[in-house]
Amino acid sequence: MRLMKNGAQISWQYIAGFVDGEGSIVKTKRTVYRILIPQTHEGVLKAIQGFTGMGFIFKGKTRKAHWKDNWVYVVAQQRQVLFFLKKIHPYLIVKRQLATDRIPVLTQLIFEGDQRRGQLQKRLKLCKFWRSKGLTYRAIGKKLKIDFGYARRLCLYA
Repeated sequence: MRLMKNGAQISWQYIAGFVDGEGSIVKTKRTVYRILIPQTHEGVLKAIQGFTGMGFIFKGKTRKAHWKDNWVYVVAQQRQVLFFLKKIHPYLIVKRQLATDRIPVLTQLIFEGDQRRGQLQKRLKLCKFWRSKGLTYRAIGKKLKIDFGYARRLCLYA
């Protein structure tokens, strides 16, 4: 629990209230999940960011001259979104079902991403090894069962 300047306490329950009332749990076209909390009081968002140790705060666009300035707290890294959702899930009321649906999907996405990164690392090592043995990009592509252009990019990246 962390105190704000005015003495209010920041906790996961407090943040869950903000997400329930003002926030959103959104999915982009590329199946990337984000948590957004818009607010006209930047200090509250800075306190939330300080408490969680994650996310960014962006200044929003004021659409009408007489409207107050606004900011948006965004958590976009998938591991952080999953962690954030797991922490606030027990305290959510309005968006509980949405969070319940998103947690297993995010877990699966992170698992698949880890597998892809592992496969890429393996391919990079093999590419570097076979290139040092004098194999062409075409031969490496055949061994890895990938396009030779991709094999070339991998070898140049390694």
